[in-house]
Amino acid sequence: MTQVELEAFAREQIDLLKPKAINTDRASGQRAKAKLLFFEALLAACSHTQTQEQFGLMDAVNDTFQKIGAFGPGEVFFNQPEKCCSAYRSDSPA
Repeated sequence: MTQVELEAFAREQIDLLKPKAINTDRASGQRAKAKLLFFEALLAACSHTQTQEQFGLMDAVNDTFQKIGAFGPGEVFFNQPEKCCSAYRSDSPA
């Protein structure tokens, strides 16, 4: 997945989640709101317009991916998503 594809995916998810996130009285609305916050942070991080809170969220996700071995230290999944998890993709060179 390229950065352009990742951004398009984030936009699609935002569009799908916005109407669902309105009703936070229901558990499904609360889940949608949390997912919406993530995808908004991801899109902002891709365009380097994230708030400090969004930066912290993306940093925590990135640290988790590094810890589980999805990619190495110093790599950032939203800057070069094509490098993320390439060791686990069936179409990646061995």
